[in-house]
Amino acid sequence: SDLIADGTAAMVLSVEPMEALRYAEMLRPDGWIVTDVTPLKNVAAYPDTGRLFEVLFSAPRLVAVDAAALARKAGMVKANNVVMLGAAASLLPLPSELVEKHLRALFAAKGERVVSTNLRAFRMGDAAGRFAAALVARGAPAGLVARVVPRLAFGAEPVAEDLTAQWLDRLLAPDAPAAAARLFDSGD
Repeated sequence: SDLIADGTAAMVLSVEPMEALRYAEMLRPDGWIVTDVTPLKNVAAYPDTGRLFEVLFSAPRLVAVDAAALARKAGMVKANNVVMLGAAASLLPLPSELVEKHLRALFAAKGERVVSTNLRAFRMGDAAGRFAAALVARGAPAGLVARVVPRLAFGAEPVAEDLTAQWLDRLLAPDAPAAAARLFDSGD
């Protein structure tokens, strides 16, 4: 939006990795990028994805998820945007319960199956986003977290604290950069 001056946005929320980078200059120094890692190659000059992820994963505060995979797992491919809303939820200045209330109202006319599927998609994104943000907040390099989180399976419940602690230890290990790169590359 032209209403947001460069360097003032608290968050760039994107459903596509190149779009996240396109607007990264709008972020304030402590701002977060929350993005899907699934490229939408709808232009002939789409950048090399290896280079794209190298630049994206250098962001200091980054939540990267595979929204397409989580939406499929939730039961509705079209729920990518709801997964991304969930991934950003812990960084928003409002409780997740309020977001869920409004999601229920938004999808109520489409029936209970659509409501429950979108709530599941939101909660899966929320679990992934909270997990990623917690790892970064505890000192795990954002670039490593961004390579690992999209390749993990998330349910509609928060990640257990002991599992978060185990992943933190793993991401702080000397071989973590190579292991994270292998894990991310295995999903291509």
